[in-house]
Amino acid sequence: MVRLLRAAGSVLAGALVFLAVAVAVTALLDPYVWPSALLGLPAGVVAAVATVPFVYLGATYWHERAAGQPTGETRRRLRITAAAVAGFVLGGVLVTVALSAGAVGVATAMLLGGLPAGLLAAAAAAYLVARRDRGERSPPGSATE
Repeated sequence: MVRLLRAAGSVLAGALVFLAVAVAVTALLDPYVWPSALLGLPAGVVAAVATVPFVYLGATYWHERAAGQPTGETRRRLRITAAAVAGFVLGGVLVTVALSAGAVGVATAMLLGGLPAGLLAAAAAAYLVARRDRGERSPPGSATE
């Protein structure tokens, strides 16, 4: 039952973040891009997709912390998710800014440059953190046990 509540809460948080980001981006870009909803809706979806696992893993972490000690797997998943989201935001924003500074419009830069670059940066960041975490654990039967 607790898992179901965490899942429902994370989906609700994702829906609220979707609405907030979609409306904010649409309103902010309205003077510059027509139709600005073409950028606001994808930005809202991306923010919601990032929010759902964050909220779920955060709630799991706090639940395990209240019960004693959070498991290593929960901490590991939270670090990997944080790295993926940070990589997506940094990679996507950098490429979008670089492309929109040239002859490409903001919408084209965001959808055709920032989104793919953000996805690649997210995958790379998550992989690097997962690999680092895997390297810190010693295999069973090693001398460090």
